Amino acid sequence: MLGAHLWVIDAWSLPAVPPLASPATVRSVTTLATLPLPAPKAAESLAAVPALPLESPYAPALAPAPAPAQPPRHTPRKPAPVRPTAPVVAPSHSADAASTPVAVAATTATATAANANALHAPPSARLLYRLKKGPLTGTGQIDWQRDADTYRMRLEARVPLFGQIFLETSEGRLDASGLAPLRHTERRLKRSERAVSFVRDQGPPRILFSARTGEEPLTPGAQDRLSWIAQLAARMAAPPAGEWRAGHRIEMDVASTGGDVQRWVFTVQGQDSAGLWQLHREPDTPHDTRAEVWIDARQHHWPVRIQLTESSGEPLELTLDGLQPT
Repeated sequence: MLGAHLWVIDAWSLPAVPPLASPATVRSVTTLATLPLPAPKAAESLAAVPALPLESPYAPALAPAPAPAQPPRHTPRKPAPVRPTAPVVAPSHSADAASTPVAVAATTATATAANANALHAPPSARLLYRLKKGPLTGTGQIDWQRDADTYRMRLEARVPLFGQIFLETSEGRLDASGLAPLRHTERRLKRSERAVSFVRDQGPPRILFSARTGEEPLTPGAQDRLSWIAQLAARMAAPPAGEWRAGHRIEMDVASTGGDVQRWVFTVQGQDSAGLWQLHREPDTPHDTRAEVWIDARQHHWPVRIQLTESSGEPLELTLDGLQPT
């Protein structure tokens, strides 16, 4: 049955000058020095008056009240010598600051190099396929939605009389390695939905299955039985050394809803007369899936033809019939 075999789918201040005597004090001293001598009788009278102690409350009245400070007279003064100041010592982190431009340049260069090697998933699109398995024919539709750092993928296959024979979904994140699935579901004709979960942020990375207990290790770049199609397009858009050659290999772990994880190795066979890149995957076991894929660089490296063959039965073929940007 078709459904049983399709695996698609951030101042320095000057020194203080001693205060000068106030002008009021100078005038007071001058005035006292020029007063006429008092008459003898007055002097005797003054002599009879006892001297007031310094702490007398009347002492402040005998002295003139301090006058407010006045601006200095316009008499040229020799400027006070300026003490040489010690050279300013930069903080201990100045060496780091001086090296900041170098560090920034190095970081930028590293980021640029990493970006050059990063995989870029294809833009959002709807792909329409013709489906064929022996005498059975139908249609397949892939809805691919890519945002800045997430993706959603949906594959629906339909045949006359039966209608929808299977529905698969995959959703996850996008990073420098391409697609990083989080959840994959599959619902086939007369079978309940099964799921695969990719646990990336809670404990050790691992893969869980709804179809069985236990878990499998999650390796970098691992995909599900639908996301591998978009991942292959992202990988083909970034050829090693700028060019694909026959014999180059693309490897990834692929997890299925049945509970297994297989190592898929695609070998580049070369280009055909139509300019399509042909890739071939040999099965690991006799009951595994053989896959052949034809990639068109003019169609954002999406597969324009996929052929999946099991150990028994007719191969399942998908042929691209149209691509619509969304």
